[in-house]
Amino acid sequence: MSIRKRAAAAYRPRVGESVLDTRTGRTGIYMDTIGGEHYLRPPEGGCEWTARPEHVAPAAPAGGGGADTDPAGRDGPAGRAGPATAAPAHAA
Repeated sequence: MSIRKRAAAAYRPRVGESVLDTRTGRTGIYMDTIGGEHYLRPPEGGCEWTARPEHVAPAAPAGGGGADTDPAGRDGPAGRAGPATAAPAHAA
């Protein structure tokens, strides 16, 4: 009887999530997976590039702090908060 180790499941980012391409060291925004490759774009905009799923990992929080909050001050784990919403223009 042989004993085989199963490969760990590849990290599956969510659309809009900041990820690290471990092959190139670049941080990008996950856009989609097509044909087995993840499509990433630079956070500041620009041309997308592709990365194999095994080369994509969660990006470290900005500032490198160990806090479990979003650097923008929103509640929740770093990088997991929903999109920021503008405050109402007037208070009721």
